[in-house]
Amino acid sequence: MLRTIVASTIVLVLAGCGGSSVNSPASTNPNQPINLPIDETGQYSVISSTELNSDGPEGMETYDLIESVLGRGAIEAPDLYSNNDPDGGRHIVEEYDEVIGNHFKFIMHLEDGDRDKGRVDRQRNEIKAYDKSADKLKGYLGKTFEYSWKFKIGDDLKVTKHFTHLFQLKAVAEKNSDDFVITSSPILTLTANVRSNQSGLEVRHVHYNKDRTGTVNNTLVHTTKMDNVDCIAGQWIEAFVRVNYSESGGLYMTLTPLGESKPMIEINERNIEMWRSGLDGRDGNFVRPKWGIYRSLKSEELLNQDKDEVYFADFKIREVKPVSNETTK
Repeated sequence: MLRTIVASTIVLVLAGCGGSSVNSPASTNPNQPINLPIDETGQYSVISSTELNSDGPEGMETYDLIESVLGRGAIEAPDLYSNNDPDGGRHIVEEYDEVIGNHFKFIMHLEDGDRDKGRVDRQRNEIKAYDKSADKLKGYLGKTFEYSWKFKIGDDLKVTKHFTHLFQLKAVAEKNSDDFVITSSPILTLTANVRSNQSGLEVRHVHYNKDRTGTVNNTLVHTTKMDNVDCIAGQWIEAFVRVNYSESGGLYMTLTPLGESKPMIEINERNIEMWRSGLDGRDGNFVRPKWGIYRSLKSEELLNQDKDEVYFADFKIREVKPVSNETTK
């Protein structure tokens, strides 16, 4: 359950949660397109699939492993910048546990900053797909993508009413062949925060306002409003997101405690804005995923004064398309 520490900050606390991993069997479908595998639902054929998996503390150097999949420059960890936490060591390391096996640990110290911007009002330790990543990792207009991963929030992580993003889908606008601009607000975020003096996980969608001069935040779900959420911190959670990238797109998302069959969060939205082209829409625009810890420092006195940790495992990025209704001959 969730336990209040003070009125304005909550520690996410695990209470009586557990379970082992259950892998969904691959579905079979007589209408499956030739030579294309299908995803676990049996409803989508997989056009491309990219995985980032930890190989453990004794495997390939962690940053080299991440960049071998997402591309050189895909890491925004404090230790890679000149004016951030010079004594903090690596901020992404690999570990092993008996529940999940090999995984990544993301570490955030209170002294860390935001890249070479120094320590102002926010800090980040993230990995991402971006403009120099392979095209198969980028969500383009009209495409459908699936993102899956596992994560665990540290037992004593403290959050505030301000953001602590764990996952984002960010829109990227192409200006010319060599110039990309990140739009100010992500399209979708999974964040840990405090609402009504209770901590929890929030899924937030951001869309244009009516005249497209700015954006509007919309909370799709917050665990403080749900009856079926027994624990968050210290529990491995399986995350799944399917997005159809369109201005009238689709979003399906689940968060499921590892080993459980029923999601704690399930979102199924149609005709939802999942593409932000604006007045400068170009064919080169795309949406990219980001994972890690990206948080506000506006109430830093309420955060842990040493460090916080969030764990991630088994990243997967897939482009998919609906399985044909016509029988394959």
